[in-house]
Amino acid sequence: MHFVPINFTDPGFNPAYTADFELLVVINQHHFSYAVRHPATQRLVRVNTGNGLDELWNEEKGSELIASNYKKVNIAIETQSFCLVPNAVFSQEDLLDYTKFLVVKEADVILTDEIENGDNTVIFTFPKEVISKLTAQFQTSKIEFAPKGWIKAVMQAQLPGQNLYLYLEENRLQLLFPEGENIRFYNQFDCSTLDELVYFTALVTEQLKLKPEETTLILCGRIEEGGEQQLYLQQFFDQVSLFNSADFRQHSVLKQNQVANFLGLA
Repeated sequence: MHFVPINFTDPGFNPAYTADFELLVVINQHHFSYAVRHPATQRLVRVNTGNGLDELWNEEKGSELIASNYKKVNIAIETQSFCLVPNAVFSQEDLLDYTKFLVVKEADVILTDEIENGDNTVIFTFPKEVISKLTAQFQTSKIEFAPKGWIKAVMQAQLPGQNLYLYLEENRLQLLFPEGENIRFYNQFDCSTLDELVYFTALVTEQLKLKPEETTLILCGRIEEGGEQQLYLQQFFDQVSLFNSADFRQHSVLKQNQVANFLGLA
């Protein structure tokens, strides 16, 4: 699956004056994306996705991020090495015990974060070298779990009906099923083809014992209305739509489903 990168700048935003804005950076081991947000209006005035990670450390290419003086910087990590633990059973003393469920390499650092309603702690890992670079460059010690951004956005939208949420990327699929204000299911899968997209969605639907005729698939990610992913899923699931809620207050060029990962970052 292929997705077109976003490169948007609000005509009224001047990158030379960023002291009143927040910087949101989402990173995986190969790429990074970022957005600039006004904290009072919550409007995104700059969105840029799909950059090679090396550009972040390049003084010339990454100068807009390195040299700028933002009011606040949020760093969020995309990783497949994670574990969600209900706070009812989580304790910091048992942190190392939970890492047995993760793929932890010698050069990794173990991090924790909370998901949306604070009832779940996520434990995740990422290469220590990259984390050290990030904290030094952006002068921040808080590292967030990137999926919490779109999870918070869809949970707060409170869309009616029984909804299974999908976040689509080029090589990864995330699936979320809320139950009321809580997370009943969340997981990630390696996924690079349309057949794999249908397979993992059907697998989770069956595991959750959801009836297709009563369940709507709601898609997030850099996809277009009527795109191949949506059309292919519609061959197997009756109701497939793009994430959209009435309270979306952004520039008309930006589509809510495409920037959902930035919307919920604190």
